[in-house]
Amino acid sequence: MQTAVINQYERMTVHVPRLEAKRFRAVVKALGFKIEKKNAIDRALDDIEAGRVHTWSSADEMFQTLGI
Repeated sequence: MQTAVINQYERMTVHVPRLEAKRFRAVVKALGFKIEKKNAIDRALDDIEAGRVHTWSSADEMFQTLGI
């Protein structure tokens, strides 16, 4: 009986300076690893942490601000 080999991965968040990002990607690729693109939830959380959010007291106020 053969047992199935299950690849186990650990997901990590790494902060890399922008000037070093290209070199970092090359090293990761050379090591045979994969860099995942951020999904919508991760991008939204980044926006919240950076303060790029707006609040309105009503939908009408939001539409007026957006010019809709």
